[in-house]
Amino acid sequence: MTEVLVREFTLGNDDYGALVEIDTALFPENPTRVEDFRYDDENFDRTRYVLKRYVAQSGSAIVGYGTYHHMPSRFHPQRFWMWIAVHPGHQRQGIGTLLYERLIQDLRELGALWVGTSCRENMPEALLFLQRRGFREVLRSWESRLDVDKFNFEPFREYAERLRREGVEVTTLAEEKERNPRWLEQVYELHTTLMADVPSHTPYTPPPLDQFVRYTLAAPGSLPDGFYVAKEGQRYIGESFVTRNLGEPGALYQGLTAVRREYRGRGIALALKLHTIAYAQKHGYKVIKTWNATVNEGMLAINQKLGFVRQPAWIEMEKAF
Repeated sequence: MTEVLVREFTLGNDDYGALVEIDTALFPENPTRVEDFRYDDENFDRTRYVLKRYVAQSGSAIVGYGTYHHMPSRFHPQRFWMWIAVHPGHQRQGIGTLLYERLIQDLRELGALWVGTSCRENMPEALLFLQRRGFREVLRSWESRLDVDKFNFEPFREYAERLRREGVEVTTLAEEKERNPRWLEQVYELHTTLMADVPSHTPYTPPPLDQFVRYTLAAPGSLPDGFYVAKEGQRYIGESFVTRNLGEPGALYQGLTAVRREYRGRGIALALKLHTIAYAQKHGYKVIKTWNATVNEGMLAINQKLGFVRQPAWIEMEKAF
């Protein structure tokens, strides 16, 4: 076997292209693009947070990579997220171990107290790799998919009628930007309030406004006309939005769907999701993909009612130092 060198990642297109090739080989159903990797890196605020990446090189080929970074929405100065990926054609050769040991060495030097990662439940070798190194399961999330072409709106007409009777209006971010000079601060307040209730094993920390804009509103796949807001009068009370995966033209990814606590139980969340499905049908998308914690019973019930089909779950794991 050719000797494997672990070196720091460089910002050139060659390194980015190799990362995309590795991820696409591992998860062909969720393809990524060089442009998306670059955008995320260039907009990650390294004055506030740590981000570091290494690649494993065999000869002239990059065959794996490893990353660690702070999590802006779950920030703790000594808590990090880790991701290791090895090309399927180069697994079982100790490359993942080399990357892991390099990352752990760095994290110890940074005084890390915890590091998290994730693994899909149908990847038993990866799961065993993590368990042997002291990682334990802390949360599990279902991926679910909706076949857009097969969706029938007729059984759900009552939800739109109910909202109108109760004085709840559904609008889009694109519309709000045109008519509400305070749209940004109101959307940011709504989103961060709702995110605090999303199931997680670590506390939510609202990202700074500029980071919210870059990653949620201005990312390459963002769709202002596919970002729906529920309003009572001028107050924003709920949201549901979809984004594009530019590497998968027929797919939309479901972002947050949630409603303020005092408005729950009135069908607003389901009505908002119906708008995202209508958007998908109107614009020719074939599938909507979403991810929800297995303990999020309310949203899972909505997804099931709408016909989302569950896929293998993602297991979030954490290791304490």
